[in-house]
Amino acid sequence: MLEKADLADSLIIDCLQQKFGLAIVSLEFLPIGNDSTAWVYKVSTAQNHNYFLKVKRGDFLPASVYVPHYLQMSGIEQIVAPLPNNDGELWALLADYVLILHPYIAAQTGMEIGLSTGQWTQLGAILRKIHSTHFTVEIELKIPRESFILKSKWMRTIQALQEILSQRTLNDVYEQELSAFWKQRAKEITNIVSRTQELGRLLQNHALPFVICHADIHTANVLVDSHGQLFIVDWDGTNFAPKERDLMFVVGERSNTSDQEQAFLNGYGVTEINWLAIAYYRYEWVVQEIAEYAELVFLATNIGDVTKQDAVRAFQQLFYSGDVVDQARKSEN
Repeated sequence: MLEKADLADSLIIDCLQQKFGLAIVSLEFLPIGNDSTAWVYKVSTAQNHNYFLKVKRGDFLPASVYVPHYLQMSGIEQIVAPLPNNDGELWALLADYVLILHPYIAAQTGMEIGLSTGQWTQLGAILRKIHSTHFTVEIELKIPRESFILKSKWMRTIQALQEILSQRTLNDVYEQELSAFWKQRAKEITNIVSRTQELGRLLQNHALPFVICHADIHTANVLVDSHGQLFIVDWDGTNFAPKERDLMFVVGERSNTSDQEQAFLNGYGVTEINWLAIAYYRYEWVVQEIAEYAELVFLATNIGDVTKQDAVRAFQQLFYSGDVVDQARKSEN
């Protein structure tokens, strides 16, 4: 989120000191991310150690901490995993919030600075290791499995928005702007949702092998430190799914392999790509983005103008030439 949580810094500091035994000297809010239920901070201690803190409210997926911790313990050192508290748990509770503490990586994102050919190859090798990891039964039971059915929360949001736009008087300038844009694209949005559902039904009849997927492994979740080393962060969407759930962030069009994609595949290794699955996941991604950005503008509580303005901009950008709506359509060619 771009604005702070409705949670006093003093309460966060007290919780971290009690649950993790840290002598905290500063807590700095970092205005990044689009999740309306998550906020991040940089934590500094008297011992000159820095940590990255995620504060999460509402639905919390235990797999989002167990999976990266297990992957790192399995030897994939590029995974940034949560740190255990004094009781050995990978999170701490504070009222309606979950606090998840990580090492702080002084780095930029791959989206900010771009990845070199060698780094794309390295990312491919890392992802292959992730996809090849086998988990204990105890952890497997905590990990969601792909159903190829659109998440009900996205569908509820889209349905709620359609009702709001037809009935509610809009006084907020950002609601008005997004409402006008939505109405221009209403038929297109309906077609996108329908096509996603059609592709999902087709995939339910395919026996695709499932692997553990990060499910959000675009380059904004790949950190690059000053030595050029890569680190994978943000496992909130992790699940068991076909490998295409992750590969859709890298592979391009069926008839055109870019240099970037080839470098990635050199690290990942030879693999057969199911293009129906790629198409489904690209359409699904669009539905998710439509729902989540619209929710920030119309439905989320305690949201300020900065966040709303950015959500309107991001929503409109989805439909730009070359962006995700365009990419979803091209994946069917």
